[in-house]
Amino acid sequence: MRTPDEKCLHFVLRHYQKNKLDTQKALKAFKEKYQITEQTRKSFRLWWILPGMVAAILVVVLIYPRFRENGAWKEVTAYSHPVDYMLPDSSSITLFPHSSVRFHAKDYQSSSRRVHMEGKVAFSVKHDNARPFTVEGKLSQVRVLGTVFTVDESRADTAVVQVMSGKIQFSAIGQSDTVILTGGMTAQVTGERKDIQIIKEGKTGSFIFDNTPLPKVLEELSKFYKVKLVANKTDRRLTASFKDKSLDEIIEIIEKVLNVRIEKKKQ
Repeated sequence: MRTPDEKCLHFVLRHYQKNKLDTQKALKAFKEKYQITEQTRKSFRLWWILPGMVAAILVVVLIYPRFRENGAWKEVTAYSHPVDYMLPDSSSITLFPHSSVRFHAKDYQSSSRRVHMEGKVAFSVKHDNARPFTVEGKLSQVRVLGTVFTVDESRADTAVVQVMSGKIQFSAIGQSDTVILTGGMTAQVTGERKDIQIIKEGKTGSFIFDNTPLPKVLEELSKFYKVKLVANKTDRRLTASFKDKSLDEIIEIIEKVLNVRIEKKKQ
């Protein structure tokens, strides 16, 4: 008795006729029947490829940030992913998704460090006593010399400012009243209510150092205040106590006592 494979082979050999199964002839007949020319075939193939090309371009546009120059103005926009950007003075910013910043390049480098923003942006501003740094949103304005903070205007009619370290001057657009915020504080303004509301008070602590190496001092302060502290000299030792003082006050005292320069950076 034949196996199924043998039966199949026997059937093919029995009914096979030369040139009856010619794929080239079949393809030629198909083209003639439906009047498919070489140009039509290329166009047909292009219409299949084109949607994929468009989709790929859209993915690139949505993922990568946009850097645009309009005359003397520079603009950076983040789409679906956060974007890190370095400003001309080495201040760094992080744009959260669907946020943007723009600034006048010439003025920023020569006279006024002013940035306009939309959405939510985190700032780590390089200290410069001669040129204050100003951030303007739709609802709020922040003015600093150098510090780490975040401005969030991603919600409609609400601006929230959170200070990680340092000190800032916070105000509502069009209002003369200002509030000083220090590290650990959070405040907001709304479109309906122009006065500034303190959401979270500042953070102060008590510290006692007895002939402690400066790197150890900065490590302890960094952990408590959630900011990285770096000194230009690390061979110093500190004997001091601090109670209910802000981080800026502590840093100012250490700098004067040990004759060092301490810098705050993002962790």
